[in-house]
Amino acid sequence: MGTKITWDEMKKKFPNEWLLITDYDLDKSGHVLAGVVDRHSKEKDDVYRFPALNKSTAFRFTGKSTFIGLRSHAGKHNNV
Repeated sequence: MGTKITWDEMKKKFPNEWLLITDYDLDKSGHVLAGVVDRHSKEKDDVYRFPALNKSTAFRFTGKSTFIGLRSHAGKHNNV
């Protein structure tokens, strides 16, 4: 089993990468606080492609999200 590290450490160690995290701790909002990085890659498919693990996992991206949000999406479709 790997070493548990914080989310900030994950972002520094694996910038702009997709992570598969096990043995993780979440805050009340569901954000990863710490965990063990089991897999990482710049390509999302590389992380998802491997066989599933027989334990709870979290998938996260350490870079900035390009998702602009549902509010913006809804506004465009409702002429807001």
